[in-house]
Amino acid sequence: MIKKLLILAGALLLIGVIPTQAQKKKEVANDMNTPLHLLQPDYKVPYGMLSVKEVKADMDRVLHYLDQATPARVIDKNTGKQITDYKQMNAHSVLDKGLFRLASYEWGVTYAAMLAVGQSTGDKTYTDYTMDRFRFLAEVAPDFKRLMNDYGVIDPQMKQLLTPHALDDAGAMCAAMIKAQLADKQIDLRPMIDNYMNYIMYKEYRLSDGTFARNRPQQNTVWLDDMFMAVPAIAQMGKLTGEMKYYNEAVKQILQFSKRMFVPEKGLYRHGWVEGMTDHPAFHWGRANGWAILTMTEVLDVLPENHPGYEEVLKQFRAHIRGLAACQSGEGFWHQLLDRNDSYLETSATAIYVYCFAHAINKGWIDPVAYGPVAQLGWHAVSTKINAKGEVEGTCVGTGMAFDPAYYYYRPVNVYAAHGYGPVIWAGAEMINLLKQQHPKMNDSAVQYYSTEQATSEPIFSVSENRWNQVVSGSSRKAENAPVVFLIGDSTVKNGKGEGDGDMWGWGDFFDSFFDRSRISVENHALGGRSSRTFFTEGLWDKVLPGIKKGDYLFIQFGHNDGGPLNTGRARASLKGIGEESETVIMERTGGPEEVFTFGHYLRMYVRQAKAHGAKVILLSPTPGNRWTEGRMNRFTDTYAAWAAEVAHKEGVYFIDLNDLSATKFEAMGADKTNGYYKDGVHTTYDGAILNCKSVIEGLMKLTDCDLNQYVDKAAIGKEYRINNKERKNTP
Repeated sequence: MIKKLLILAGALLLIGVIPTQAQKKKEVANDMNTPLHLLQPDYKVPYGMLSVKEVKADMDRVLHYLDQATPARVIDKNTGKQITDYKQMNAHSVLDKGLFRLASYEWGVTYAAMLAVGQSTGDKTYTDYTMDRFRFLAEVAPDFKRLMNDYGVIDPQMKQLLTPHALDDAGAMCAAMIKAQLADKQIDLRPMIDNYMNYIMYKEYRLSDGTFARNRPQQNTVWLDDMFMAVPAIAQMGKLTGEMKYYNEAVKQILQFSKRMFVPEKGLYRHGWVEGMTDHPAFHWGRANGWAILTMTEVLDVLPENHPGYEEVLKQFRAHIRGLAACQSGEGFWHQLLDRNDSYLETSATAIYVYCFAHAINKGWIDPVAYGPVAQLGWHAVSTKINAKGEVEGTCVGTGMAFDPAYYYYRPVNVYAAHGYGPVIWAGAEMINLLKQQHPKMNDSAVQYYSTEQATSEPIFSVSENRWNQVVSGSSRKAENAPVVFLIGDSTVKNGKGEGDGDMWGWGDFFDSFFDRSRISVENHALGGRSSRTFFTEGLWDKVLPGIKKGDYLFIQFGHNDGGPLNTGRARASLKGIGEESETVIMERTGGPEEVFTFGHYLRMYVRQAKAHGAKVILLSPTPGNRWTEGRMNRFTDTYAAWAAEVAHKEGVYFIDLNDLSATKFEAMGADKTNGYYKDGVHTTYDGAILNCKSVIEGLMKLTDCDLNQYVDKAAIGKEYRINNKERKNTP
């Protein structure tokens, strides 16, 4: 009986009726004291935040391993002794056989990746890895060529370098060497580069229209791999020489490969295409698709944007990106066959995609919000395949072409498959660049990408509808008791991202340049197109207010957008005046009611709520528009300027008549010269914004009882200004 009960209990455990110890622990952790939506998922790979330090540590393990595994020296194969005088080399002289070949296409990828890490981190060790081995190959090449002439047989790696017989022999190494040559003019790799390029351009087999092809496994077979084995080197040669023929050839090859091999309905490339076949089986092999997207990435990097083929290549690149993103697995990897989820998860393809997605975001080709989390999840997955020794696991070995799925499903994986190392290093380099440019943060337990740092510690938070102008609270506070100057307003305070797009700037972009930044900071929360009404109704003020503390300062400037319709179109107008009257309107956009108040009502609301938080408030009149009547600039004397002044007086806060201060300056220089300070009737150029900013400071300094003046850097008033110390852009 006892035996039967034990058997029954075991069966119940197997089917989950009786919980296991692990399940019991999980249930305890996920008890009712934790909100259900915050329960921790059981992810198979790391998920969440990622640091530059973590990425660099992973890459350093790989570098250390490869540095030991790939010696760069010549030995006598009979004695094993090193040869340092290359003139004494003989028929027995070979390269020291490390774990990986120094002149293979896999190592061409690795060399380019090492250069990228050197650029992204400043760690010269990575750059030296490539440069040292290229100098070695350049130095020994002439003597191996002598031996080849004398004996006909030499080290296979050197023969591949000196007399390439396939694109695999030439393209990746050539592209990496060109990058090294461009980076360091002291190294002379040109003889090897020219030798490689001569083979690629003039000796490789092609179809009748010039598309690179092979005669295996069938006659006139196009391999997707050959996009990468040739085209990036050709494009890089265009950059090296400035000759347009190379750019033209690179674009032609991409478009001709894509015409035959891209499957639009899936957004993926087939691995092979055979001329003469009626049907072309579409096996979407992961690494081959990696070579394709990497090719387009490399070409777009150097192809002049005014080249007639640039937009077409970029369009094809984006179509492929969309197809690849749709195939990422929940573990962050991509499958060996991308659209067949029962094929195994593969490392090298995943790493290539991580690099290309991250690089495309960094270059502005694709949306960081859509694709940043894809890249980050992919890197988390890749990092789990870097073992303690620095070996890369889970990489498919070299793979030919087949027309049945079993071939791809059962290709072996091995740590000595060289294809994984370069992509992993390259992916890490670009993830570091990505983390420096973007600001990923967990929001509602998910990784989200933001263009500005999100200071909130809340597990779930909202941001502005314009993600380029996200409102963060207190993010720049120097210390707990250090004041912050908050700015709210419209595009005349901050236009767009605040980076001068279209040579339109707001005065708030320069405001921090006038202060001692070691003691005080400025947060510009103004947002283009907003009025005194919509800055409140769209929830922007609700994100600023929580960050305001006692001792802070608030500058308020509205008026330019407070006219117009109340309920149609952009529907941002406030009622005229400063009274407490209101009007309920039916909003065209939503069909619902909204109570609209006066301009003065909204200003009072900002003033009173900021004062309740302990802030000192400065109200400003709007900046002057570039409109003139009989030699004088039109002012808002009877409207928004007057109403702002009246609210300031009644609420007992400071007022700066920015409109009059700047208009007086513009009138002194005349209408014609003033035109150079405006892009249109309202928005200012760099110089116009600087003039308005100086007017604000001038008005501030006249407020003798305002203690904000103690933080003004008086030495800065007569200087040229930069946004956050960056070089001036879009100079008029």
